[in-house]
Amino acid sequence: MSLKDDLLASERRLCTADLDFYRAICRADALFLMPGMTVGLDEALAGLQQTPPWDAFTLAEVQVRALGRDAAAISYRFEGNRGHQRYVAYMTSTYVRSEQGWQLVVHQQTPA
Repeated sequence: MSLKDDLLASERRLCTADLDFYRAICRADALFLMPGMTVGLDEALAGLQQTPPWDAFTLAEVQVRALGRDAAAISYRFEGNRGHQRYVAYMTSTYVRSEQGWQLVVHQQTPA
């Protein structure tokens, strides 16, 4: 698989994954820059526990940039629906390669 395929697969899985997958793919010191706040992994997981899953979502306008051999960023336009709620945002995630594979270190969302 290409770098783009690897990171895109991870991002798609994060949209539907349980907390165990988040714990496995995110570094313990990961940061999440959400609208109006920046939180660490524990706070992000607590928020996810209280959030229903997406009924449907798309990732479009995908761009990937290698940041050396062991780091990369993926950016895309996210559109998701939960019931009657629609969320559209531009998102960027930065990953570093470790012995466990690609690990998320920073995720940022900007509402569109």
